[in-house]
Amino acid sequence: MTTQVWWGEYPFTVEQTRRWNFAGLDLQLKRNAQEWHVETYRHPHQNEDAHDWSISDTNLLLPEPSVLQRYIFNQTGDKIILSPALADRSVVIKPIDPLFIPANQAVTLFVSTPVWMRVSTTQAVDKPLIDIPIIRPTDTWFGSSPIRGEICYATKVFGRIELAQLPIRAFRAVTPVYIENHGSQTMPIERINIPTALLPLYSATDGRLWTPTLAVELTNNGRAPKLRIDNRLHSQAGVATLQSTARVANPDNFVGLFEHFFD
Repeated sequence: MTTQVWWGEYPFTVEQTRRWNFAGLDLQLKRNAQEWHVETYRHPHQNEDAHDWSISDTNLLLPEPSVLQRYIFNQTGDKIILSPALADRSVVIKPIDPLFIPANQAVTLFVSTPVWMRVSTTQAVDKPLIDIPIIRPTDTWFGSSPIRGEICYATKVFGRIELAQLPIRAFRAVTPVYIENHGSQTMPIERINIPTALLPLYSATDGRLWTPTLAVELTNNGRAPKLRIDNRLHSQAGVATLQSTARVANPDNFVGLFEHFFD
């Protein structure tokens, strides 16, 4: 099954205006001979479960207070690129139902996090004009104390163990989390810190967005879990195309997450 996706190249003629409606985020682009006008309006109440989108040619004004940004070029190109990206800081997921991993058991949880939207020109694909969340998640603190941790985004998930139970959503990316509990006690999974800034993002042929698998090994003696990012996508992703590289490639940031993966 193939799902129509919102990312890709869109052609523009000079003076053409196009508008996208993304689940409470309106994006309007206008091409002039030497300018791109990028205008956005975020509705005051967005719903994380909304995943409808549409595109139209229009010259109507966006509601107030919209934000207009003008980008000046020697000459504008005839295409614009919309692409998905992962969040610019870690996302803390909280299972809606309590989850527990008994001792000496292993499981893969399929969880999802919200995606960002990048608007780029063909002249500078790696330098987007804007890079914003489609549905902005709330902020939360994640760490061992009020002074040791980091500001993250927060979202609630079901934590599915079967991919078929997780519907394809236009504005969320799936991260498989493989957890091995080598400890002697049952491990409650209350909150998980997904290091989205360290993960690349791929799109599969069915329209689902994927990240590589996070593999977590739990041990005894209160030690921090061992965490690694798999080099390959999960087998159920199938054929996939890279949409965005990791925002952060610094291994020091990755090591720092070992202490604050579970809460």
